[in-house]
Amino acid sequence: MRLVFKDNKIIVFLNKKINLDKVNLENYFKRIFFKIRDKYNLKMNGYYDINVYTDKYYGSIIEMENEDLDYYNYFNQIDMKIKVNEDIFIYKIDYDYLNQELLKKTKIYKSNDKLYLKIIDSSILNKILEFSEIVYGDNAKKIIKTSEKVIL
Repeated sequence: MRLVFKDNKIIVFLNKKINLDKVNLENYFKRIFFKIRDKYNLKMNGYYDINVYTDKYYGSIIEMENEDLDYYNYFNQIDMKIKVNEDIFIYKIDYDYLNQELLKKTKIYKSNDKLYLKIIDSSILNKILEFSEIVYGDNAKKIIKTSEKVIL
């Protein structure tokens, strides 16, 4: 589990799939809140909008945004609205890291002189994660829709 704090959001990168059953999902997030609270010494109460992005190769990325509502803060409670998005993750990569194995097991898109890989074989995921940046959600969809497909 890796945490990133960006634009008033906590982004949790889970390189695993999670059970998307609603009851289990709420309990799972409560455990994540407690882990974040204990490990990073953060106040984790209030109302959260949670977006879960899942990809069949990577797993899940969770965006949690705290809504500033006094009721939840006053009573030290946690409540959440969860939205699950089946998604496609792409990986922003530099030209220097391309090799024959990656070329065979990915689709390549080019947008604004940047390359993005879409995985078609899970065996290369760990190699790609070492030297790329994950792009997901609306950003990934926009890049795939508006970029040109590259064949090398």
